[in-house]
Amino acid sequence: MALRFLWRWLKEAVLNLRRNLWLVTSAVGMIAVAVFLLGLVVLLALNATHFARTVEKGLEIAVFLHRDVTPLEQEELKQRLAALPGVAQVRFVSREEALEMLRQELGSSNELLRGLEHKNPLPDSFRLLPSQPQMVPQIAQQAAALPGVEKVRYGEGVVEKLLRVTNWLRLAMVGLVLLFAAAAVFLTITTIRLSIFSRSEEIGIMKLLGATHWFVRGPFMCEGLIIGFLGSGLATGLLAWGYRSLLQHLSDAAFFFFHPVSEGIVLWAVYASLLFIGVLLGGIASLISVRRFLAV
Repeated sequence: MALRFLWRWLKEAVLNLRRNLWLVTSAVGMIAVAVFLLGLVVLLALNATHFARTVEKGLEIAVFLHRDVTPLEQEELKQRLAALPGVAQVRFVSREEALEMLRQELGSSNELLRGLEHKNPLPDSFRLLPSQPQMVPQIAQQAAALPGVEKVRYGEGVVEKLLRVTNWLRLAMVGLVLLFAAAAVFLTITTIRLSIFSRSEEIGIMKLLGATHWFVRGPFMCEGLIIGFLGSGLATGLLAWGYRSLLQHLSDAAFFFFHPVSEGIVLWAVYASLLFIGVLLGGIASLISVRRFLAV
């Protein structure tokens, strides 16, 4: 019985969609725009989070040592640094290794460092990796107070601003996702409402013939689901094509400093979620519409 009713609702919904093709086209277009914008914001939020994590993982605290620190004092200082709250890893960098790293960073300009092998001005240091980026200033302050430490560098001021920016970026992306989700629901409700009003005489005749509530409401529910599927499918296809083209262009630009999210399993999960969200929003919006605007 249930399958028979569902089949009838689907046929009625498809017939009604064909009768009101211009209205359906408008509705699908509105849903497509809303879901496309929602997907665009989701991808932006995903890449913003990825960028924030990449930056946070690169945060490092450089602890420079006095030149008269003995190897025994270095080992003791390493243990004390590793015991500081929030320190995930401690790595010793000798002055020779620091000079070699500087040469690699300068590249073709490393001729400026010629002759420093015999009189290396760089100090030995420890590089600390924090377990949480928010603890960098606290770790730096505690490390600077330890004996044998000449100075501590971690990008004072820049790190704090960077952490504030990344936190605000995450909050802004979440807010935009919620905003566009609400916009998609509103557009679908408006579409179903217009569909109901356009067939008010037909609904009145069905009521006079004794049709039940769900006999009348069912086709409208199916219409919302179909419209949501068509709109979200169109938006997801365009979004997937556009993002793939963007990844291709960025991969060709070798100088580009940031690599966007490109894992297939992550992107397919996003696209499948958008398709499901579009159908879900269409169903929810149609349910709200028939309850508010369809008096049966």
